[in-house]
Amino acid sequence: MLPVVAAVWWPLRVVIALAVFLAIYLLAAAVVRSFMRPPPAEPNPDSVVPVSERFRCTVCGTEVVMTASPDGFDLEAPRHCREDMVLVTDQA
Repeated sequence: MLPVVAAVWWPLRVVIALAVFLAIYLLAAAVVRSFMRPPPAEPNPDSVVPVSERFRCTVCGTEVVMTASPDGFDLEAPRHCREDMVLVTDQA
Protein backbone atom coordinates (compact mmCIF):
# COMPACT_ATOMS: atom_id res chain seq x y z
CA MET A 1 0.00 0.00 0.00
CA LEU A 2 2.84 2.40 0.77
CA PRO A 3 4.30 2.42 -2.78
CA VAL A 4 0.90 3.47 -4.19
CA VAL A 5 0.72 6.49 -1.86
CA ALA A 6 4.29 7.49 -2.72
CA ALA A 7 3.57 7.07 -6.42
CA VAL A 8 0.66 9.53 -6.13
CA TRP A 9 2.24 11.95 -3.66
CA TRP A 10 5.52 12.51 -5.55
CA PRO A 11 3.93 13.74 -8.85
CA LEU A 12 1.49 15.86 -6.85
CA ARG A 13 4.40 17.61 -5.09
CA VAL A 14 6.04 18.25 -8.47
CA VAL A 15 2.83 19.80 -9.84
CA ILE A 16 2.46 22.02 -6.75
CA ALA A 17 6.10 23.11 -7.02
CA LEU A 18 5.66 23.99 -10.70
CA ALA A 19 2.50 25.97 -9.93
CA VAL A 20 4.28 27.94 -7.20
CA PHE A 21 7.26 28.57 -9.51
CA LEU A 22 4.94 29.83 -12.26
CA ALA A 23 3.10 32.13 -9.84
CA ILE A 24 6.37 33.64 -8.54
CA TYR A 25 7.67 34.04 -12.10
CA LEU A 26 4.51 35.83 -13.27
CA LEU A 27 4.57 38.13 -10.24
CA ALA A 28 8.23 39.02 -10.81
CA ALA A 29 7.60 39.63 -14.51
CA ALA A 30 4.73 41.98 -13.66
CA VAL A 31 6.95 43.93 -11.25
CA VAL A 32 9.74 44.27 -13.83
CA ARG A 33 7.21 45.28 -16.51
CA SER A 34 5.89 48.05 -14.23
CA PHE A 35 9.38 49.61 -14.13
CA MET A 36 9.45 49.84 -17.92
CA ARG A 37 6.79 52.56 -18.21
CA PRO A 38 8.04 55.68 -19.97
CA PRO A 39 8.19 58.90 -17.95
CA PRO A 40 5.38 61.42 -18.42
CA ALA A 41 5.68 63.73 -21.42
CA GLU A 42 7.40 67.06 -20.98
CA PRO A 43 5.10 70.10 -21.02
CA ASN A 44 5.03 72.17 -24.18
CA PRO A 45 7.32 75.20 -23.60
CA ASP A 46 4.97 77.40 -25.64
CA SER A 47 2.07 76.75 -23.23
CA VAL A 48 3.98 77.87 -20.11
CA VAL A 49 2.96 81.28 -18.81
CA PRO A 50 4.75 83.43 -16.23
CA VAL A 51 3.19 83.65 -12.76
CA SER A 52 4.34 85.15 -9.50
CA GLU A 53 2.99 83.25 -6.51
CA ARG A 54 4.60 82.63 -3.12
CA PHE A 55 3.85 79.65 -0.93
CA ARG A 56 4.89 79.02 2.69
CA CYS A 57 5.17 75.75 4.61
CA THR A 58 3.03 75.89 7.74
CA VAL A 59 5.34 73.48 9.56
CA CYS A 60 8.85 74.86 9.02
CA GLY A 61 8.29 78.22 7.32
CA THR A 62 10.09 77.45 4.05
CA GLU A 63 8.94 79.71 1.20
CA VAL A 64 8.72 78.83 -2.49
CA VAL A 65 8.21 81.27 -5.35
CA MET A 66 6.50 79.90 -8.47
CA THR A 67 7.54 81.76 -11.60
CA ALA A 68 5.91 79.64 -14.36
CA SER A 69 2.85 77.46 -14.80
CA PRO A 70 1.24 75.59 -17.71
CA ASP A 71 -1.46 77.72 -19.34
CA GLY A 72 -4.99 76.66 -18.42
CA PHE A 73 -3.99 74.72 -15.29
CA ASP A 74 -5.12 75.70 -11.82
CA LEU A 75 -2.10 76.55 -9.69
CA GLU A 76 -1.79 73.89 -6.98
CA ALA A 77 0.11 74.38 -3.76
CA PRO A 78 3.28 72.30 -3.52
CA ARG A 79 3.86 69.97 -0.58
CA HIS A 80 6.59 70.37 2.01
CA CYS A 81 6.99 68.53 5.31
CA ARG A 82 4.19 66.25 4.06
CA GLU A 83 1.72 69.13 4.22
CA ASP A 84 0.28 71.44 1.55
CA MET A 85 1.91 74.85 1.54
CA VAL A 86 -0.30 77.95 1.90
CA LEU A 87 -0.46 80.84 -0.53
CA VAL A 88 1.23 83.96 0.86
CA THR A 89 -0.52 87.24 0.09
CA ASP A 90 1.43 90.46 0.30
CA GLN A 91 -0.18 92.91 2.69
CA ALA A 92 0.73 96.52 2.08
